[in-house]
Amino acid sequence: MITEKRVEDILEEVFQGTDRFLVSLSVGNGNLINVFVDSDTNITIEGCVKISRFIESELDREIEDFELRVSSPGLDQPFKILRQYKKYVGKEIVVIVENGKKHIGVLLSVTDDDLELEEERGKKGKEKVIEKYLFNDIKEGKPVISFKK
Repeated sequence: MITEKRVEDILEEVFQGTDRFLVSLSVGNGNLINVFVDSDTNITIEGCVKISRFIESELDREIEDFELRVSSPGLDQPFKILRQYKKYVGKEIVVIVENGKKHIGVLLSVTDDDLELEEERGKKGKEKVIEKYLFNDIKEGKPVISFKK
């Protein structure tokens, strides 16, 4: 059976010297391998293809058959790891806290424990307020998708 540890070791090798990183990995029934990767700059389809080919070259289908899916998390997907938050410093994100309240603003900073968000408040959003949110209190965070220039 192919293990997550084996795939993680392969990914460590392929990520070496790049700004790419693992977001999530699972190996399910029938050796279905799902890999979600991201990058501090950008991840392309071609980048995912290269990663997929490298993983395939390190695993032997003659010994054990598998199905491999390599993808980047979509913009509509919540952040899963701290590094994804760090990637969005200076950009607009949405944070949903434990009580279900939604906060939208520009991500100013990220530490291991919390983040700072500059939110617009007041009439027509003229007042800017900086709020700190502990990761323990955040249910979900993800980028704001905007088509404005």
